Amino acid sequence: MLMTMDVGNTNLKFGLWEDNELFANWRVKSRSDISGDEVGFMLEGFLRLSGLSFSMIDDLVIASVVPPMRPSLERFAGKYLKKQAIFVESHSQKMMKLDYDNPREVGADRVVVSVAAWKRYRKSLVVVDFGTATTFDCVSGDGVYLGGAISPGFRLSADALTLRASLLPKLESFYVPTGAICKDTVNCMNSGLVLGYTSLVEGMVKRISLEMASNPTVVATGGLAALFASLSDSIDAVHPDLTMEGLKIIYDEKKW
Repeated sequence: MLMTMDVGNTNLKFGLWEDNELFANWRVKSRSDISGDEVGFMLEGFLRLSGLSFSMIDDLVIASVVPPMRPSLERFAGKYLKKQAIFVESHSQKMMKLDYDNPREVGADRVVVSVAAWKRYRKSLVVVDFGTATTFDCVSGDGVYLGGAISPGFRLSADALTLRASLLPKLESFYVPTGAICKDTVNCMNSGLVLGYTSLVEGMVKRISLEMASNPTVVATGGLAALFASLSDSIDAVHPDLTMEGLKIIYDEKKW
């Protein structure tokens, strides 16, 4: 049994694999100051509810964009799993060639989702990952990572709007608006955020596709992928768990 872990700035996501099936996954809020024991206590509860235990886990493979959490995750792996955690680093992984000025600058999550999408499609791709930041990652027809773009994430944009505009309320949920023109503040905000962000995604995909000149398949992943795919003709497919899939692929190929 393999545990995969996606360590982001907003969420900490765990997956459990048996053979090629992702049969359990959990998501909690990410904290850069979390201790190894806190991770162990939290995961022990999740495992127990699923009828599982730490002793059943053979390895742990991690993609992290939060460097301060690494010592705690290493301590968790050593103390609770009796294993050394495997960290996938963009510059050292051997699964995908990076055509990037400084490969150390590429977030591990960006390479991992690109590997997973390439494994599925084996053609030129744009992978749109809706996370704390929304990333657009480009892969050539022969499987080379070409770079991409980074935008503020949807929820980050929504939080910034209410933080900087005193009279605007904080929105707790978002939905597909009935139209762009609305007649009350909450619906106006929802329209501007949801439809406006959809236009951002569509505009970036169009520009990127023109530069790639290869009619790339556009794949969306992340928690809000389904919402924006339902609003946009520019997204061809949604695979919410590409990070988990990519970590599993890199682990199986022993190319971390």
